[in-house]
Amino acid sequence: MAALTAILGGIAAKVGAELVGTVLGDRFGSAGGELAETVVEEVSKRVGVPPADLPQAEHKELENAVRDVEAVMPEIIALWAKGLDGQFALLEAETREGFWQSAWRWGWMYLLAFFWIWRIIIGPAVNAGGMAIELVDYAVLLTLTTWFISLYMGGHTVKTLGQSAIDAVRVLRGHRP
Repeated sequence: MAALTAILGGIAAKVGAELVGTVLGDRFGSAGGELAETVVEEVSKRVGVPPADLPQAEHKELENAVRDVEAVMPEIIALWAKGLDGQFALLEAETREGFWQSAWRWGWMYLLAFFWIWRIIIGPAVNAGGMAIELVDYAVLLTLTTWFISLYMGGHTVKTLGQSAIDAVRVLRGHRP
């Protein structure tokens, strides 16, 4: 990717595409990596080849594509900034709750990751070594993981799904919901 951004950055400098050159020149730091990828993808769409094939594209075609992307860079940057604003708003909302109110999310993530790694890798390896450790059933792990995902994604999703199931049973029994 670095070679590709260097090639496109050079073309951007040649054709006077300052915004494209700024993004591809890594002046936004590591946070701008996604933005640079977006710029490369936009150029590749305009050329009509996958990003990996851009170095083999005609130079004139690349220049035209970079000029076209430069024209829409304000919109691309605005969308990127809007995404960052959303990420910061989520982070702010979670930190506003306090440590203990939001700790369950990452705590459960790490606990479930440990359980899955233990069940799939560590437990069987220990048992193969001669020890007899009872392993948690996959169904239990899948149930716990499903509960966590449904809670993390919002209890209303589960509530709506449950209500839909109840309504379906009522319709099957001949009752109106």
